[in-house]
Amino acid sequence: MATQARLPGTEAAPAAQENMGAPIVRIDGRRKVTGQARYAADVPLANLAYAVCVTSAIAKGRITAIDQTATRAVPGVLDVLTYESKLTLEPDTIMAEGGFSQTSIMPLR
Repeated sequence: MATQARLPGTEAAPAAQENMGAPIVRIDGRRKVTGQARYAADVPLANLAYAVCVTSAIAKGRITAIDQTATRAVPGVLDVLTYESKLTLEPDTIMAEGGFSQTSIMPLR
């Protein structure tokens, strides 16, 4: 196989083999591996709210009541969502129609 000239920034890339294409420069690669890349989660947002899912430690059982008193008394708690909240999911549509069908996270209305 003929020796291929390496592109700048690809010093760590392996030499191309018969079963692989030529190395390509990953513009964001160096920033990712050195911790300099900026991701969406790195952008500070004002008044951000977090949600925590609390699941049962009982594998099979029946919910007869949920006492939300202690949870709602915690400073900063905005709301407690339970089966009693009667939230529904948006209809499932494909992404080409503005939907969310390629994710397992569905919006609640």
